[in-house]
Amino acid sequence: MLRIALVSMVILLAACSYEEQPETARSSNGGAGIGDVAPVLDPAYDSPIRSIMAGYLKQIEADYDVLASELSRLNEQISAFLEYPHSDTMNEMRSSWLTTHSSYELTTLHRYFAELILAEEDTLALYQLQYQMNHWPILPGYVDYVAGYQDSGIVNDINVSLDIPTLQEQHGMFDLAEASLGFHVLEFLIWGENPDRQSERPPSDYFIVRELSTAEIENGMELEQLSNNRRRQMLGLNGESLLDDFNSSRAIWTAGSRSFQAGLSDLNSTEMVILLLEAMTSMLTEEVLVRSLYPMLNGDYYESIQSPFSFSTQNAVAAQLSSVERLLLEISDDDVEKLDSILVSLSADFGEFFYQNFDASKECLVLLYSTLEVSADTLVSAEAEFAVVECINLLTNMIDYLEQIKISLYQPV
Repeated sequence: MLRIALVSMVILLAACSYEEQPETARSSNGGAGIGDVAPVLDPAYDSPIRSIMAGYLKQIEADYDVLASELSRLNEQISAFLEYPHSDTMNEMRSSWLTTHSSYELTTLHRYFAELILAEEDTLALYQLQYQMNHWPILPGYVDYVAGYQDSGIVNDINVSLDIPTLQEQHGMFDLAEASLGFHVLEFLIWGENPDRQSERPPSDYFIVRELSTAEIENGMELEQLSNNRRRQMLGLNGESLLDDFNSSRAIWTAGSRSFQAGLSDLNSTEMVILLLEAMTSMLTEEVLVRSLYPMLNGDYYESIQSPFSFSTQNAVAAQLSSVERLLLEISDDDVEKLDSILVSLSADFGEFFYQNFDASKECLVLLYSTLEVSADTLVSAEAEFAVVECINLLTNMIDYLEQIKISLYQPV
């Protein structure tokens, strides 16, 4: 009964808040807000805001450069591990996965911004690539063995060919959670189920098998059909596919970004601020509230955790929050006026309360995700429920301060 009451209260508060939001208009070419919003800001802000937008576009490129480098490094670590499956190379590969995934999550804000400025067909293509790169939750038994089912998963299904096109076909074939590609398939292949943080997958799962046993010969098996050898293929192919999908998504962004920059002179400073606010509020709402905290509070505990095998969900959330903080406080092409100072001038409440809620939200979320002990049959304790509600309230307050500024700026032509 307590859970139902809390969920109802949170959803009602969220609905009241977001019903007031104006939907950002989209132009005929799929971009958002172009020529739809009357200028409201003081003309003195025009140059600083254009500098902030230019700086943000440069930051996106810099973040993608870092991510490209780290994805290549992850593939190198995977190759090194497969060459010498040992605890040392396993740990180096795990460390590379953690670093790379955090860098990917740092670009989450950029993907929400891209949705606002790209043509619809490009946005749909990015959705598909993102689904292949970072879908969660996944069904680990669809990939490889799990407790009680030693022969489950694609790794043990010799009827499934192991190549990237086939894995793309298998990805979400019957259910969205039936993932065969992406960061979290790699996470499971690297850590295993690891339900207690002490049962990580052993390197021996990847020892190459060069000879068939007598029983395997009698059963007509071939070396490439053995689970260890297929698991090795699955690991390598997932690393390659992840890098390929990122390169494809970046190519879409690059083409769309050039088109957006070519039309920047048609946007007024009010529209630019609305775009940045919309990207931030949409990311925080969709990624943290809708995908994780609301379902967790409603009892979908296991499926609300992004990285249950490496226990690193707090890293992903911290990276997402850091991207917002960086946009507000650091980014500008001329290193003079920052978005924060402009928003403070527009809202006394933002200046007084936003960062209190931001810092408290970050602390609350990192503590929540870093201390969770989760399994598929875990029930949410009353203590955990209140922690989730606290995080929801703090995050909702933070989003509201941004939303109220956006509403005050939105005056359709």
